[in-house]
Amino acid sequence: MHRILVSWGPLTVYSYGLLMVLGILAGTALAYWRAWRRNYHPEAIWDLVLYVTVAGLLGARLWEVVFSWSYYGQHPGEILAIWRGGLSVQGSILGAVPVVYWYTRKHGMDFWRLADIMAPGVLLGQAIGRLGCFLNGCCFGLPTRGPLGVVFPPGTDAYAALGAQPLVPTQLLEAGYDLLAMGLLLLVDRRPSFPGFLTTLYFILYALGRFGLEFWRADSLLLAGGLKTAQVTSLLTAAVALGLMLYLRRRNSKL
Repeated sequence: MHRILVSWGPLTVYSYGLLMVLGILAGTALAYWRAWRRNYHPEAIWDLVLYVTVAGLLGARLWEVVFSWSYYGQHPGEILAIWRGGLSVQGSILGAVPVVYWYTRKHGMDFWRLADIMAPGVLLGQAIGRLGCFLNGCCFGLPTRGPLGVVFPPGTDAYAALGAQPLVPTQLLEAGYDLLAMGLLLLVDRRPSFPGFLTTLYFILYALGRFGLEFWRADSLLLAGGLKTAQVTSLLTAAVALGLMLYLRRRNSKL
């Protein structure tokens, strides 16, 4: 692991932060290319970058702090230390979606059409961000004796929690799943569909994948019944997204 890539005097470049930035840029570039090909307000993609990034970071950190208050309540100085990890993908989406909706309403654009354009780019950004989690040693998996086990070094969250034993590389598994889901969205997008189909499909795919991967995560908050917080929210997300998909399909068929 290379948690710190460069350290020169007061300058420290963390792999987690760098890959998070690269993920944002790559996802934005893909969204811009898709908007440009469709000739549907490509300038809006660049306009939204700052708003979505700030809202996503705030939502991601707030989600993590709220659901891990037992730790952050004892270490308030860590709340703003996002370069050390502790950002929730689910929280970032919850923070970013209202901003995109506000922007489209303000500029008289179709929210679902723009969201469909952005959806594959979101998955690309998430995949790259998970590589940052891997290098940072956070979002780690359970101990394993399988051939894919990874031993994280001292100084990482994984080592602090479970020591020098092989762990399931859930970060890499999720990154691979996100790329596969992105490929599926791009493939499905070649066929005619209704506005909102790609967006709701994104939420369903991500939620189901996250639900499954949580069985191998070792750092998630447990709820009653053996399920984890992320699994419960994933099931709710998938159910709401499926309901929205059916509603949008029915509404579009009546037009």
